[in-house]
Amino acid sequence: MSPSRAAGPGSTARTGPLRRDAQANLARILTAAADVFAEHGCNAALADVAKAAEVGVGTVYRTFATKDDLIYVVYEPQFARAEQQALDASLDPDPWAGIAGFLEKSVMTLAPDRGLRELLSGSYSETLGWSRPRTPHRLAKLVEDSHNRTGEHLERLVQRARDAGLVRADLVAGDLLLLSMTVQTSVEFGGPSHPRLYRRMIGFLMDSLQPARAAPTPLPEPGLTNQQIAALERQRRERMSGSPGN
Repeated sequence: MSPSRAAGPGSTARTGPLRRDAQANLARILTAAADVFAEHGCNAALADVAKAAEVGVGTVYRTFATKDDLIYVVYEPQFARAEQQALDASLDPDPWAGIAGFLEKSVMTLAPDRGLRELLSGSYSETLGWSRPRTPHRLAKLVEDSHNRTGEHLERLVQRARDAGLVRADLVAGDLLLLSMTVQTSVEFGGPSHPRLYRRMIGFLMDSLQPARAAPTPLPEPGLTNQQIAALERQRRERMSGSPGN
């Protein structure tokens, strides 16, 4: 992160070099914001970020004019990472392996970060500028441009897979994004006791993408019993009960 603050469209943050103490505060704010947004989503208050960073709320507002400015700085690298994953998948010599690799990597990127899931799914939109097109925020442009670039990479990947007869003819790039967001719930549900449960879900999905098969493909992970699922549900409720509401 650069020690100066760059203002983009919709931002009123001032530019210029930061003092050493301000640089330290900026690093603490960004680290805290990444953790807070990942756990509680983008609707978490700046007061929560300030508390986690152990700075005053005023310090946060002096550094970032709006919460969306902070979200932009936190998530710009994450969007670049998501785009790179899609590009890497589209360049895989084996389009089938590219699809499987994209699902696995994107699932692991999305699962631990509620804020990123909200941005990608459009569920965080109250200040993104969708309803105020005359003053769009740079965060809105980041989301839109990244979505378009990622979609272009995935469309090339899906087209290659369709041309090779590896996937259903009705598969489209948008399906991969939705499937990725669907599978990530199994990462959260599995938790630390079943960290690879999501790979079983990907196995089911990959089978469903094939145009035909002689028999079901062996799954990479064993299934869970009803007792194990009940135990995981209890653990999940316990984790949720300790989370502040947004």
